[in-house]
Amino acid sequence: MSSPFINTRWLVLVAAIFLVGAIGGGPQAMAQSAIERLVSPGKLSDAHVEQEKECSACHTSFNKKAQSGLCRECHDDIDADILAGAGFHGKFPDVGEAECKTCHTEHEGRAADIVGLDTAAFDHTFTDYRLEGKHASVACADCHLSGVAYAKAPQTCIACHKEDDPHFGRLGTDCASCHVPDRWESVSFDHSSTSFALLGAHAEVKCDACHMNQVWEGIGTECIDCHKADDPHAGRFGSACADCHVPASWTKIKFNHDTTGFRLTGKHSTIECAACHGPGKPDPAPKTCIGCHKSDDVHKGQNGPDCASCHATNKWDQVSFNHASTGFPLLGKHETAKCETCHTQPIHTWTPPTGCIDCHSEDDKHEGLLGPDCGECHQEASWAQVRFDHDKDTRFALFGAHDAIECAACHKVATTAALPSVSCAGCHREEDPHKGQLGDGCGQCHNVDSWTQKVKFNHEFSDFPLLGKHASVECADCHKTKAFLDVSVTCNDCHAKDDVHKGGLGQDCATCHNPGGWPFWEFDHNTQTSFPLTGKHASVTCADCHSPRSDGKFTASSRCVSCHSADDKHRGAFGTSCERCHNTEAFWAVEVVR
Repeated sequence: MSSPFINTRWLVLVAAIFLVGAIGGGPQAMAQSAIERLVSPGKLSDAHVEQEKECSACHTSFNKKAQSGLCRECHDDIDADILAGAGFHGKFPDVGEAECKTCHTEHEGRAADIVGLDTAAFDHTFTDYRLEGKHASVACADCHLSGVAYAKAPQTCIACHKEDDPHFGRLGTDCASCHVPDRWESVSFDHSSTSFALLGAHAEVKCDACHMNQVWEGIGTECIDCHKADDPHAGRFGSACADCHVPASWTKIKFNHDTTGFRLTGKHSTIECAACHGPGKPDPAPKTCIGCHKSDDVHKGQNGPDCASCHATNKWDQVSFNHASTGFPLLGKHETAKCETCHTQPIHTWTPPTGCIDCHSEDDKHEGLLGPDCGECHQEASWAQVRFDHDKDTRFALFGAHDAIECAACHKVATTAALPSVSCAGCHREEDPHKGQLGDGCGQCHNVDSWTQKVKFNHEFSDFPLLGKHASVECADCHKTKAFLDVSVTCNDCHAKDDVHKGGLGQDCATCHNPGGWPFWEFDHNTQTSFPLTGKHASVTCADCHSPRSDGKFTASSRCVSCHSADDKHRGAFGTSCERCHNTEAFWAVEVVR
Protein backbone atom coordinates (compact mmCIF):
# COMPACT_ATOMS: atom_id res chain seq x y z
CA MET A 1 0.00 0.00 0.00
CA SER A 2 1.51 3.33 -1.02
CA SER A 3 2.13 6.08 1.43
CA PRO A 4 -0.09 9.16 1.34
CA PHE A 5 3.01 11.16 1.62
CA ILE A 6 4.47 9.71 -1.49
CA ASN A 7 1.26 10.43 -3.39
CA THR A 8 1.34 13.99 -2.20
CA ARG A 9 4.94 14.37 -3.32
CA TRP A 10 3.98 13.06 -6.75
CA LEU A 11 1.23 15.57 -7.11
CA VAL A 12 3.52 18.38 -5.95
CA LEU A 13 6.11 17.34 -8.52
CA VAL A 14 3.62 17.45 -11.33
CA ALA A 15 2.35 20.85 -10.21
CA ALA A 16 5.91 22.17 -10.04
CA ILE A 17 6.57 21.11 -13.57
CA PHE A 18 3.55 23.00 -14.83
CA LEU A 19 4.46 25.99 -12.63
CA VAL A 20 8.02 26.18 -13.93
CA GLY A 21 6.70 26.19 -17.42
CA ALA A 22 4.34 29.00 -16.59
CA ILE A 23 6.78 31.16 -14.62
CA GLY A 24 9.53 30.69 -17.10
CA GLY A 25 7.23 31.91 -19.87
CA GLY A 26 7.87 28.67 -21.89
CA PRO A 27 5.19 27.35 -24.25
CA GLN A 28 2.30 25.34 -22.97
CA ALA A 29 3.32 22.60 -25.34
CA MET A 30 6.51 22.10 -23.35
CA ALA A 31 4.49 21.36 -20.25
CA GLN A 32 2.16 19.09 -22.11
CA SER A 33 4.99 17.15 -23.82
CA ALA A 34 6.74 16.65 -20.56
CA ILE A 35 3.73 15.21 -18.81
CA GLU A 36 2.69 13.19 -21.82
CA ARG A 37 6.11 11.66 -22.17
CA LEU A 38 5.96 10.71 -18.57
CA VAL A 39 2.64 8.87 -19.06
CA SER A 40 3.35 7.37 -22.62
CA PRO A 41 2.06 3.76 -22.79
CA GLY A 42 4.89 2.55 -25.11
CA LYS A 43 7.05 3.09 -28.14
CA LEU A 44 5.53 3.95 -31.55
CA SER A 45 5.86 1.78 -34.66
CA ASP A 46 8.60 2.38 -37.21
CA ALA A 47 6.10 4.21 -39.38
CA HIS A 48 5.48 6.86 -36.73
CA VAL A 49 8.88 7.00 -35.03
CA GLU A 50 9.32 10.64 -35.99
CA GLN A 51 6.08 11.59 -34.29
CA GLU A 52 7.36 10.18 -31.01
CA LYS A 53 9.29 13.42 -30.43
CA GLU A 54 6.10 15.47 -30.48
CA CYS A 55 3.01 13.88 -28.92
CA SER A 56 0.87 16.79 -30.03
CA ALA A 57 1.32 15.64 -33.62
CA CYS A 58 -1.19 12.90 -32.92
CA HIS A 59 -2.81 13.89 -29.60
CA THR A 60 -4.68 16.87 -28.22
CA SER A 61 -4.57 17.09 -24.45
CA PHE A 62 -7.73 16.16 -22.69
CA ASN A 63 -9.55 15.61 -26.12
CA LYS A 64 -9.46 12.04 -27.40
CA LYS A 65 -11.98 12.70 -30.17
CA ALA A 66 -9.58 15.03 -31.93
CA GLN A 67 -7.12 12.21 -32.57
CA SER A 68 -8.71 10.92 -35.85
CA GLY A 69 -8.75 14.48 -37.21
CA LEU A 70 -4.98 14.77 -36.64
CA CYS A 71 -4.49 11.40 -38.38
CA ARG A 72 -6.41 12.58 -41.47
CA GLU A 73 -4.50 15.90 -41.49
CA CYS A 74 -1.29 13.97 -41.77
CA HIS A 75 -2.64 11.30 -44.12
CA ASP A 76 -4.34 13.75 -46.49
CA ASP A 77 -4.59 11.19 -49.34
CA ILE A 78 -6.73 8.92 -47.17
CA ASP A 79 -8.76 11.88 -46.01
CA ALA A 80 -9.45 12.74 -49.65
CA ASP A 81 -10.58 9.16 -50.38
CA ILE A 82 -12.98 9.21 -47.44
CA LEU A 83 -14.48 12.50 -48.53
CA ALA A 84 -14.77 11.34 -52.18
CA GLY A 85 -15.96 7.81 -51.38
CA ALA A 86 -12.97 6.42 -53.25
CA GLY A 87 -10.30 3.88 -52.39
CA PHE A 88 -10.61 1.35 -49.61
CA HIS A 89 -11.20 3.94 -46.84
CA GLY A 90 -13.85 5.66 -48.97
CA LYS A 91 -15.70 2.51 -50.09
CA PHE A 92 -15.54 0.30 -47.01
CA PRO A 93 -18.70 0.68 -44.87
CA ASP A 94 -18.51 2.83 -41.68
CA VAL A 95 -14.86 3.98 -42.18
CA GLY A 96 -15.89 7.61 -42.43
CA GLU A 97 -17.45 7.65 -38.94
CA ALA A 98 -15.01 5.30 -37.19
CA GLU A 99 -11.94 6.31 -35.11
CA CYS A 100 -8.65 5.56 -36.87
CA LYS A 101 -7.31 3.81 -33.80
CA THR A 102 -10.16 1.27 -34.09
CA CYS A 103 -8.14 -0.51 -36.78
CA HIS A 104 -4.68 1.11 -36.45
CA THR A 105 -3.37 0.63 -32.90
CA GLU A 106 -0.10 2.40 -31.87
CA HIS A 107 2.38 2.37 -28.94
CA GLU A 108 2.94 -1.38 -29.29
CA GLY A 109 6.59 -1.21 -30.27
CA ARG A 110 8.71 -0.51 -33.28
CA ALA A 111 7.95 -3.79 -35.07
CA ALA A 112 4.20 -3.61 -34.53
CA ASP A 113 1.96 -4.05 -37.63
CA ILE A 114 -0.41 -1.10 -37.38
CA VAL A 115 -2.07 -1.87 -40.76
CA GLY A 116 -3.24 -5.37 -39.89
CA LEU A 117 -4.00 -6.37 -43.51
CA ASP A 118 -5.27 -9.98 -44.01
CA THR A 119 -4.55 -10.56 -47.71
CA ALA A 120 -6.39 -13.87 -47.71
CA ALA A 121 -9.66 -12.32 -46.50
CA PHE A 122 -9.32 -8.90 -48.10
CA ASP A 123 -12.25 -8.01 -50.43
CA HIS A 124 -10.84 -6.12 -53.40
CA THR A 125 -14.39 -4.98 -54.21
CA PHE A 126 -13.90 -2.13 -51.71
CA THR A 127 -11.15 -0.60 -53.79
CA ASP A 128 -10.98 1.42 -56.98
CA TYR A 129 -9.87 -1.67 -58.89
CA ARG A 130 -12.24 -4.65 -58.88
CA LEU A 131 -10.61 -7.96 -59.63
CA GLU A 132 -12.43 -9.40 -62.67
CA GLY A 133 -11.71 -12.26 -65.04
CA LYS A 134 -8.19 -13.56 -64.84
CA HIS A 135 -7.22 -10.85 -62.30
CA ALA A 136 -9.35 -12.59 -59.66
CA SER A 137 -7.01 -15.59 -59.54
CA VAL A 138 -3.56 -13.89 -59.47
CA ALA A 139 -1.54 -13.57 -56.25
CA CYS A 140 -1.39 -10.22 -54.45
CA ALA A 141 2.38 -10.06 -54.88
CA ASP A 142 2.02 -10.17 -58.68
CA CYS A 143 0.65 -6.63 -58.61
CA HIS A 144 1.61 -5.25 -55.16
CA LEU A 145 5.39 -5.02 -55.17
CA SER A 146 7.44 -5.12 -51.96
CA GLY A 147 8.07 -1.74 -50.43
CA VAL A 148 5.28 -0.08 -52.35
CA ALA A 149 2.06 0.87 -50.56
CA TYR A 150 -0.88 -1.27 -51.58
CA ALA A 151 -2.85 1.79 -52.63
CA LYS A 152 -0.01 2.83 -54.93
CA ALA A 153 -0.26 -0.30 -57.13
CA PRO A 154 -0.77 0.63 -60.86
CA GLN A 155 -4.25 0.27 -62.34
CA THR A 156 -3.59 0.51 -66.07
CA CYS A 157 -3.21 -2.61 -68.23
CA ILE A 158 0.00 -1.41 -69.86
CA ALA A 159 1.66 -0.89 -66.47
CA CYS A 160 1.60 -4.67 -65.91
CA HIS A 161 1.37 -6.05 -69.45
CA LYS A 162 3.72 -3.86 -71.41
CA GLU A 163 5.99 -6.79 -72.15
CA ASP A 164 2.95 -8.87 -73.27
CA ASP A 165 1.73 -6.26 -75.79
CA PRO A 166 1.72 -8.01 -79.20
CA HIS A 167 1.19 -4.63 -80.84
CA PHE A 168 4.42 -3.25 -79.40
CA GLY A 169 2.74 -0.01 -78.43
CA ARG A 170 1.53 0.78 -81.94
CA LEU A 171 -2.11 0.84 -80.76
CA GLY A 172 -1.44 2.97 -77.70
CA THR A 173 -1.73 2.09 -74.04
CA ASP A 174 -5.52 1.68 -73.67
CA CYS A 175 -5.60 -2.10 -73.85
CA ALA A 176 -9.13 -2.19 -72.37
CA SER A 177 -10.53 -0.55 -75.49
CA CYS A 178 -10.15 -3.94 -77.21
CA HIS A 179 -9.35 -6.61 -74.66
CA VAL A 180 -11.24 -7.85 -71.60
CA PRO A 181 -9.95 -9.31 -68.31
CA ASP A 182 -11.62 -12.68 -68.87
CA ARG A 183 -9.40 -13.65 -71.76
CA TRP A 184 -6.61 -11.81 -73.48
CA GLU A 185 -7.62 -13.17 -76.89
CA SER A 186 -11.24 -12.12 -76.42
CA VAL A 187 -11.50 -8.78 -78.15
CA SER A 188 -14.31 -6.38 -77.31
CA PHE A 189 -13.38 -3.60 -79.69
CA ASP A 190 -16.40 -1.99 -81.35
CA HIS A 191 -15.36 -1.97 -84.97
CA SER A 192 -18.46 0.05 -85.87
CA SER A 193 -16.62 3.03 -84.37
CA THR A 194 -14.47 2.87 -87.49
CA SER A 195 -15.58 3.38 -91.06
CA PHE A 196 -15.96 -0.42 -91.51
CA ALA A 197 -18.50 -2.17 -89.27
CA LEU A 198 -17.94 -5.91 -88.93
CA LEU A 199 -21.08 -7.68 -90.22
CA GLY A 200 -21.93 -11.31 -90.92
CA ALA A 201 -18.90 -13.57 -91.30
CA HIS A 202 -16.57 -10.59 -90.82
CA ALA A 203 -17.53 -10.51 -87.14
CA GLU A 204 -16.00 -13.98 -86.65
CA VAL A 205 -12.60 -13.50 -88.28
CA LYS A 206 -9.39 -12.86 -86.37
CA CYS A 207 -8.04 -9.31 -86.29
CA ASP A 208 -4.79 -10.32 -87.98
CA ALA A 209 -6.75 -11.86 -90.87
CA CYS A 210 -7.20 -8.29 -92.13
CA HIS A 211 -4.60 -6.42 -90.09
CA MET A 212 -1.60 -8.43 -91.17
CA ASN A 213 1.84 -7.49 -89.85
CA GLN A 214 0.23 -5.17 -87.31
CA VAL A 215 -0.98 -2.78 -89.99
CA TRP A 216 -3.95 -0.92 -88.52
CA GLU A 217 -4.38 2.01 -90.80
CA GLY A 218 -4.85 2.33 -94.53
CA ILE A 219 -6.61 -1.05 -94.85
CA GLY A 220 -8.94 -1.19 -97.88
CA THR A 221 -12.66 -1.50 -97.10
CA GLU A 222 -13.84 -2.79 -100.48
CA CYS A 223 -14.62 -6.52 -100.84
CA ILE A 224 -12.17 -6.93 -103.66
CA ASP A 225 -9.35 -5.52 -101.51
CA CYS A 226 -9.39 -8.73 -99.42
CA HIS A 227 -11.18 -11.24 -101.63
CA LYS A 228 -9.65 -10.73 -105.04
CA ALA A 229 -7.98 -14.11 -104.82
CA ASP A 230 -11.35 -15.69 -103.86
CA ASP A 231 -13.28 -14.21 -106.80
CA PRO A 232 -14.69 -17.20 -108.70
CA HIS A 233 -15.73 -14.85 -111.49
CA ALA A 234 -12.12 -13.86 -112.10
CA GLY A 235 -13.12 -10.22 -112.40
CA ARG A 236 -15.73 -10.79 -115.13
CA PHE A 237 -18.43 -9.12 -113.04
CA GLY A 238 -16.29 -6.22 -111.88
CA SER A 239 -15.20 -5.38 -108.36
CA ALA A 240 -18.58 -4.48 -106.78
CA CYS A 241 -18.99 -7.82 -104.99
CA ALA A 242 -21.62 -6.31 -102.67
CA ASP A 243 -24.02 -5.98 -105.60
CA CYS A 244 -24.62 -9.74 -105.34
CA HIS A 245 -22.99 -11.07 -102.18
CA VAL A 246 -23.61 -10.27 -98.50
CA PRO A 247 -21.24 -10.47 -95.51
CA ALA A 248 -23.41 -13.15 -93.84
CA SER A 249 -22.26 -15.76 -96.34
CA TRP A 250 -20.22 -15.65 -99.50
CA THR A 251 -22.60 -18.10 -101.16
CA LYS A 252 -25.74 -16.19 -100.18
CA ILE A 253 -26.71 -14.06 -103.17
CA LYS A 254 -28.79 -10.92 -102.87
CA PHE A 255 -28.67 -9.89 -106.52
CA ASN A 256 -32.10 -8.87 -107.82
CA HIS A 257 -32.35 -10.86 -111.02
CA ASP A 258 -35.59 -9.08 -111.91
CA THR A 259 -33.51 -6.13 -113.05
CA THR A 260 -32.14 -8.25 -115.90
CA GLY A 261 -35.54 -8.83 -117.51
CA PHE A 262 -35.49 -12.52 -116.56
CA ARG A 263 -37.23 -13.16 -113.25
CA LEU A 264 -36.03 -16.20 -111.33
CA THR A 265 -39.06 -18.26 -110.27
CA GLY A 266 -39.56 -21.86 -109.18
CA LYS A 267 -36.49 -24.05 -109.67
CA HIS A 268 -34.62 -21.15 -111.28
CA SER A 269 -34.49 -19.36 -107.92
CA THR A 270 -32.46 -22.18 -106.28
CA ILE A 271 -29.88 -23.04 -108.92
CA GLU A 272 -26.29 -21.84 -108.86
CA CYS A 273 -25.39 -18.78 -110.92
CA ALA A 274 -22.77 -20.86 -112.71
CA ALA A 275 -25.52 -23.12 -114.07
CA CYS A 276 -26.40 -20.34 -116.53
CA HIS A 277 -23.48 -17.93 -116.28
CA GLY A 278 -19.79 -18.61 -116.59
CA PRO A 279 -17.21 -20.40 -118.69
CA GLY A 280 -18.73 -22.41 -121.50
CA LYS A 281 -22.10 -20.65 -121.15
CA PRO A 282 -23.57 -18.26 -123.73
CA ASP A 283 -22.96 -14.62 -122.96
CA PRO A 284 -25.41 -13.09 -122.50
CA ALA A 285 -27.39 -16.00 -121.07
CA PRO A 286 -30.49 -16.92 -123.12
CA LYS A 287 -33.91 -15.95 -121.72
CA THR A 288 -35.99 -18.60 -123.50
CA CYS A 289 -36.65 -22.08 -122.07
CA ILE A 290 -35.38 -23.85 -125.16
CA GLY A 291 -32.20 -21.77 -125.00
CA CYS A 292 -31.11 -23.75 -121.92
CA HIS A 293 -33.28 -26.88 -122.03
CA LYS A 294 -33.11 -27.98 -125.63
CA SER A 295 -31.27 -31.15 -124.67
CA ASP A 296 -33.94 -31.86 -122.01
CA ASP A 297 -36.87 -31.54 -124.43
CA VAL A 298 -38.68 -34.86 -124.19
CA HIS A 299 -40.80 -33.82 -127.16
CA LYS A 300 -37.70 -33.53 -129.37
CA GLY A 301 -38.96 -30.24 -130.74
CA GLN A 302 -42.29 -31.69 -131.89
CA ASN A 303 -44.26 -29.27 -129.71
CA GLY A 304 -42.34 -26.17 -130.69
CA PRO A 305 -39.99 -23.95 -128.67
CA ASP A 306 -42.56 -22.31 -126.36
CA CYS A 307 -42.08 -24.62 -123.37
CA ALA A 308 -43.73 -22.14 -120.98
CA SER A 309 -47.08 -22.58 -122.72
CA CYS A 310 -47.34 -25.98 -121.01
CA HIS A 311 -44.65 -26.28 -118.37
CA ALA A 312 -43.99 -24.27 -115.20
CA THR A 313 -40.72 -23.36 -113.51
CA ASN A 314 -41.68 -25.09 -110.24
CA LYS A 315 -41.41 -28.57 -111.70
CA TRP A 316 -40.62 -29.73 -115.22
CA ASP A 317 -43.34 -32.41 -115.25
CA GLN A 318 -45.91 -30.03 -113.74
CA VAL A 319 -47.90 -28.90 -116.74
CA SER A 320 -49.67 -25.55 -116.49
CA PHE A 321 -51.29 -25.55 -119.93
CA ASN A 322 -54.97 -24.53 -119.80
CA HIS A 323 -56.52 -27.32 -121.80
CA ALA A 324 -59.94 -25.67 -121.58
CA SER A 325 -58.69 -23.17 -124.16
CA THR A 326 -58.70 -25.99 -126.72
CA GLY A 327 -62.43 -26.65 -126.34
CA PHE A 328 -61.76 -29.91 -124.51
CA PRO A 329 -61.46 -29.27 -120.74
CA LEU A 330 -59.60 -31.96 -118.84
CA LEU A 331 -61.97 -33.23 -116.16
CA GLY A 332 -61.88 -36.21 -113.80
CA LYS A 333 -59.43 -38.89 -114.87
CA HIS A 334 -58.49 -36.89 -117.95
CA GLU A 335 -56.90 -34.29 -115.67
CA THR A 336 -54.26 -36.74 -114.41
CA ALA A 337 -53.56 -38.49 -117.69
CA LYS A 338 -50.17 -37.88 -119.26
CA CYS A 339 -50.09 -35.65 -122.30
CA GLU A 340 -48.55 -38.33 -124.51
CA THR A 341 -51.47 -40.67 -123.76
CA CYS A 342 -53.63 -38.63 -126.15
CA HIS A 343 -51.06 -36.57 -128.03
CA THR A 344 -49.32 -39.34 -129.91
CA GLN A 345 -48.25 -36.99 -132.69
CA PRO A 346 -46.80 -33.44 -132.72
CA ILE A 347 -49.38 -31.00 -131.37
CA HIS A 348 -48.66 -28.32 -133.99
CA THR A 349 -49.42 -30.71 -136.85
CA TRP A 350 -52.10 -33.01 -135.42
CA THR A 351 -55.03 -32.64 -132.97
CA PRO A 352 -56.39 -35.75 -131.24
CA PRO A 353 -60.10 -36.54 -131.71
CA THR A 354 -62.37 -35.54 -128.81
CA GLY A 355 -65.01 -38.29 -128.99
CA CYS A 356 -64.98 -40.81 -126.12
CA ILE A 357 -65.13 -43.79 -128.45
CA ASP A 358 -62.15 -42.44 -130.42
CA CYS A 359 -59.88 -43.22 -127.48
CA HIS A 360 -61.88 -45.84 -125.57
CA SER A 361 -63.24 -48.16 -128.28
CA GLU A 362 -61.15 -51.00 -126.91
CA ASP A 363 -62.53 -50.34 -123.41
CA ASP A 364 -66.19 -50.40 -124.55
CA LYS A 365 -67.74 -53.30 -122.63
CA HIS A 366 -70.94 -52.83 -124.61
CA GLU A 367 -69.10 -53.57 -127.85
CA GLY A 368 -70.91 -50.76 -129.60
CA LEU A 369 -74.40 -51.87 -128.55
CA LEU A 370 -75.10 -48.54 -126.84
CA GLY A 371 -73.66 -46.36 -129.58
CA PRO A 372 -70.61 -44.07 -129.62
CA ASP A 373 -71.81 -41.39 -127.20
CA CYS A 374 -70.28 -42.79 -123.99
CA GLY A 375 -70.86 -39.49 -122.20
CA GLU A 376 -74.61 -40.14 -122.00
CA CYS A 377 -73.96 -42.72 -119.29
CA HIS A 378 -70.35 -42.47 -118.15
CA GLN A 379 -68.40 -39.55 -116.70
CA GLU A 380 -64.76 -38.52 -116.51
CA ALA A 381 -64.41 -39.03 -112.74
CA SER A 382 -64.64 -42.82 -113.11
CA TRP A 383 -65.45 -45.08 -116.05
CA ALA A 384 -67.45 -47.38 -113.77
CA GLN A 385 -69.45 -44.49 -112.29
CA VAL A 386 -72.57 -44.25 -114.46
CA ARG A 387 -74.49 -40.98 -114.49
CA PHE A 388 -77.32 -42.08 -116.82
CA ASP A 389 -80.62 -41.66 -114.93
CA HIS A 390 -82.79 -44.53 -116.10
CA ASP A 391 -85.71 -43.21 -114.06
CA LYS A 392 -85.79 -39.82 -115.75
CA ASP A 393 -84.27 -40.51 -119.15
CA THR A 394 -86.47 -43.51 -120.01
CA ARG A 395 -90.07 -44.62 -119.46
CA PHE A 396 -88.90 -47.57 -117.37
CA ALA A 397 -87.71 -46.62 -113.87
CA LEU A 398 -85.29 -49.06 -112.25
CA PHE A 399 -86.51 -50.24 -108.86
CA GLY A 400 -85.60 -53.12 -106.56
CA ALA A 401 -83.60 -55.90 -108.19
CA HIS A 402 -83.69 -54.04 -111.52
CA ASP A 403 -81.48 -51.31 -110.05
CA ALA A 404 -78.53 -53.67 -109.51
CA ILE A 405 -78.41 -55.67 -112.74
CA GLU A 406 -75.98 -55.03 -115.57
CA CYS A 407 -77.14 -52.94 -118.52
CA ALA A 408 -76.42 -55.81 -120.90
CA ALA A 409 -78.87 -58.05 -119.05
CA CYS A 410 -81.74 -56.15 -120.70
CA HIS A 411 -80.04 -54.41 -123.62
CA LYS A 412 -79.29 -57.37 -125.86
CA VAL A 413 -78.88 -55.29 -128.99
CA ALA A 414 -77.70 -51.74 -129.63
CA THR A 415 -80.07 -49.10 -128.32
CA THR A 416 -79.86 -47.42 -131.71
CA ALA A 417 -81.39 -50.55 -133.22
CA ALA A 418 -84.06 -51.55 -130.68
CA LEU A 419 -85.11 -50.94 -127.11
CA PRO A 420 -85.99 -53.77 -124.72
CA SER A 421 -89.61 -54.41 -123.74
CA VAL A 422 -90.86 -52.68 -120.60
CA SER A 423 -93.38 -55.41 -119.65
CA CYS A 424 -92.50 -58.10 -117.12
CA ALA A 425 -93.32 -60.88 -119.55
CA GLY A 426 -91.14 -59.22 -122.18
CA CYS A 427 -88.03 -60.22 -120.17
CA HIS A 428 -89.31 -62.93 -117.81
CA ARG A 429 -91.58 -65.03 -120.02
CA GLU A 430 -89.31 -68.05 -119.82
CA GLU A 431 -89.24 -67.74 -116.02
CA ASP A 432 -93.07 -67.61 -115.70
CA PRO A 433 -94.06 -70.57 -113.51
CA HIS A 434 -97.71 -70.01 -114.51
CA LYS A 435 -96.86 -70.65 -118.15
CA GLY A 436 -98.94 -67.70 -119.21
CA GLN A 437 -102.13 -68.90 -117.53
CA LEU A 438 -102.40 -65.69 -115.50
CA GLY A 439 -101.56 -63.41 -118.41
CA ASP A 440 -98.79 -60.79 -118.67
CA GLY A 441 -99.82 -58.79 -115.60
CA CYS A 442 -97.05 -60.15 -113.35
CA GLY A 443 -97.10 -56.91 -111.37
CA GLN A 444 -100.54 -57.78 -109.98
CA CYS A 445 -98.90 -60.31 -107.66
CA HIS A 446 -95.13 -59.89 -107.81
CA ASN A 447 -92.84 -56.88 -107.15
CA VAL A 448 -89.41 -55.81 -108.35
CA ASP A 449 -87.66 -56.52 -105.04
CA SER A 450 -87.95 -60.30 -105.29
CA TRP A 451 -89.66 -62.60 -107.76
CA THR A 452 -90.52 -65.23 -105.19
CA GLN A 453 -90.97 -63.15 -102.04
CA LYS A 454 -93.27 -60.38 -100.90
CA VAL A 455 -96.15 -61.32 -103.25
CA LYS A 456 -98.48 -58.35 -103.17
CA PHE A 457 -101.70 -59.86 -104.69
CA ASN A 458 -104.76 -58.61 -102.78
CA HIS A 459 -107.17 -61.57 -102.47
CA GLU A 460 -109.96 -59.21 -101.48
CA PHE A 461 -110.27 -58.23 -105.12
CA SER A 462 -111.04 -61.86 -106.01
CA ASP A 463 -114.26 -63.85 -105.50
CA PHE A 464 -112.87 -65.30 -102.26
CA PRO A 465 -111.49 -62.79 -99.68
CA LEU A 466 -109.01 -64.38 -97.29
CA LEU A 467 -110.45 -64.14 -93.79
CA GLY A 468 -109.49 -65.74 -90.47
CA LYS A 469 -107.34 -68.82 -90.86
CA HIS A 470 -107.43 -68.48 -94.64
CA ALA A 471 -105.25 -65.32 -94.40
CA SER A 472 -102.22 -67.27 -93.11
CA VAL A 473 -102.23 -70.32 -95.36
CA GLU A 474 -99.77 -70.72 -98.20
CA CYS A 475 -100.97 -70.11 -101.73
CA ALA A 476 -100.07 -73.70 -102.64
CA ASP A 477 -102.39 -75.08 -99.95
CA CYS A 478 -105.37 -74.10 -102.09
CA HIS A 479 -103.81 -73.54 -105.51
CA LYS A 480 -102.50 -77.00 -106.26
CA THR A 481 -101.44 -76.03 -109.80
CA LYS A 482 -99.87 -72.87 -111.26
CA ALA A 483 -103.26 -72.16 -112.85
CA PHE A 484 -104.48 -70.05 -109.93
CA LEU A 485 -107.98 -69.59 -111.39
CA ASP A 486 -109.14 -73.25 -111.21
CA VAL A 487 -109.85 -73.31 -107.43
CA SER A 488 -113.40 -73.72 -105.99
CA VAL A 489 -114.58 -71.20 -103.40
CA THR A 490 -116.93 -73.53 -101.46
CA CYS A 491 -115.85 -74.87 -98.07
CA ASN A 492 -116.71 -78.49 -98.89
CA ASP A 493 -114.41 -78.52 -101.94
CA CYS A 494 -111.39 -78.10 -99.67
CA HIS A 495 -112.65 -79.46 -96.34
CA ALA A 496 -114.82 -82.49 -97.34
CA LYS A 497 -112.41 -84.85 -95.67
CA ASP A 498 -112.59 -82.77 -92.49
CA ASP A 499 -116.48 -82.86 -92.39
CA VAL A 500 -117.40 -84.58 -89.16
CA HIS A 501 -121.03 -84.56 -90.29
CA LYS A 502 -120.20 -86.77 -93.24
CA GLY A 503 -122.29 -84.54 -95.44
CA GLY A 504 -125.35 -85.00 -93.31
CA LEU A 505 -125.74 -81.23 -92.87
CA GLY A 506 -125.07 -80.44 -96.52
CA GLN A 507 -122.10 -78.66 -98.07
CA ASP A 508 -122.77 -75.19 -96.74
CA CYS A 509 -120.38 -75.36 -93.80
CA ALA A 510 -120.61 -71.57 -93.34
CA THR A 511 -124.14 -72.03 -92.02
CA CYS A 512 -122.57 -73.02 -88.70
CA HIS A 513 -118.79 -72.51 -88.97
CA ASN A 514 -116.62 -69.41 -89.79
CA PRO A 515 -113.04 -68.92 -91.07
CA GLY A 516 -111.85 -67.79 -87.66
CA GLY A 517 -111.52 -71.42 -86.55
CA TRP A 518 -113.22 -74.77 -87.26
CA PRO A 519 -114.53 -75.25 -83.72
CA PHE A 520 -116.08 -71.80 -83.73
CA TRP A 521 -119.59 -72.10 -85.09
CA GLU A 522 -122.42 -69.59 -85.48
CA PHE A 523 -125.61 -71.81 -85.77
CA ASP A 524 -128.67 -70.10 -84.12
CA HIS A 525 -130.84 -72.96 -82.74
CA ASN A 526 -133.58 -70.55 -81.72
CA THR A 527 -134.24 -69.11 -85.17
CA GLN A 528 -133.05 -71.84 -87.46
CA THR A 529 -135.00 -74.79 -85.83
CA SER A 530 -138.43 -75.44 -84.32
CA PHE A 531 -136.84 -76.20 -80.95
CA PRO A 532 -135.51 -73.06 -79.21
CA LEU A 533 -132.85 -73.77 -76.61
CA THR A 534 -134.07 -72.32 -73.32
CA GLY A 535 -133.18 -72.91 -69.73
CA LYS A 536 -130.85 -75.80 -69.18
CA HIS A 537 -130.99 -76.67 -72.87
CA ALA A 538 -129.00 -73.52 -73.71
CA SER A 539 -125.86 -74.89 -72.01
CA VAL A 540 -125.79 -78.46 -73.27
CA THR A 541 -123.52 -79.55 -76.04
CA CYS A 542 -124.76 -80.48 -79.45
CA ALA A 543 -123.65 -84.08 -78.92
CA ASP A 544 -125.88 -84.36 -75.83
CA CYS A 545 -128.91 -84.31 -78.11
CA HIS A 546 -127.52 -84.97 -81.52
CA SER A 547 -125.85 -88.32 -81.19
CA PRO A 548 -123.62 -89.28 -84.08
CA ARG A 549 -125.44 -91.00 -86.89
CA SER A 550 -124.08 -93.06 -89.69
CA ASP A 551 -125.57 -90.69 -92.20
CA GLY A 552 -124.04 -87.66 -90.45
CA LYS A 553 -127.38 -85.96 -89.93
CA PHE A 554 -128.10 -84.03 -86.76
CA THR A 555 -131.91 -84.50 -86.71
CA ALA A 556 -133.20 -85.05 -83.14
CA SER A 557 -136.66 -85.48 -81.55
CA SER A 558 -138.13 -82.45 -79.86
CA ARG A 559 -140.10 -84.49 -77.28
CA CYS A 560 -138.81 -84.50 -73.70
CA VAL A 561 -139.27 -88.22 -73.23
CA SER A 562 -136.99 -88.87 -76.21
CA CYS A 563 -134.03 -87.61 -74.19
CA HIS A 564 -135.22 -87.92 -70.55
CA SER A 565 -137.10 -91.27 -70.38
CA ALA A 566 -134.40 -92.59 -68.06
CA ASP A 567 -134.95 -89.60 -65.77
CA ASP A 568 -138.79 -90.09 -65.55
CA LYS A 569 -139.55 -90.66 -61.87
CA HIS A 570 -143.18 -91.36 -62.69
CA ARG A 571 -142.16 -94.30 -64.85
CA GLY A 572 -144.66 -93.30 -67.50
CA ALA A 573 -147.62 -93.04 -65.13
CA PHE A 574 -148.35 -89.50 -66.29
CA GLY A 575 -147.73 -90.06 -69.95
CA THR A 576 -145.03 -88.61 -72.15
CA SER A 577 -145.95 -84.91 -72.10
CA CYS A 578 -143.48 -83.86 -69.44
CA GLU A 579 -143.83 -80.17 -70.40
CA ARG A 580 -147.38 -80.18 -68.87
CA CYS A 581 -145.82 -80.10 -65.38
CA HIS A 582 -142.10 -79.43 -65.86
CA ASN A 583 -140.09 -76.61 -67.62
CA THR A 584 -136.54 -76.28 -68.98
CA GLU A 585 -135.27 -74.10 -66.14
CA ALA A 586 -135.11 -77.05 -63.73
CA PHE A 587 -136.51 -80.60 -63.83
CA TRP A 588 -137.85 -80.42 -60.31
CA ALA A 589 -139.69 -77.16 -60.94
CA VAL A 590 -143.35 -78.20 -61.35
CA GLU A 591 -145.93 -76.02 -63.08
CA VAL A 592 -149.15 -78.09 -62.85
CA VAL A 593 -151.78 -76.76 -65.16
CA ARG A 594 -155.29 -77.35 -63.82
